[in-house]
Amino acid sequence: MDIPADLADLDLDALIGMPIEQATAVVESEGGFVRVAAPGQAVTLDYRPDRVTLVVQDGIVVRQVGIG
Repeated sequence: MDIPADLADLDLDALIGMPIEQATAVVESEGGFVRVAAPGQAVTLDYRPDRVTLVVQDGIVVRQVGIG
């Protein structure tokens, strides 16, 4: 399973500091979807090439975990 080309080209670090709604719109416009996690929250390790995991605190993206 390959990462969608548009999603692979996305600068994930640019999402840091954005409201989650804005970051989600950016990811979705590139063919992906967002999984939201709280700081320190455990997440599954299953691989999804169209999923971006973002750590969100108080509605703001504070870290990107990556694609997968």
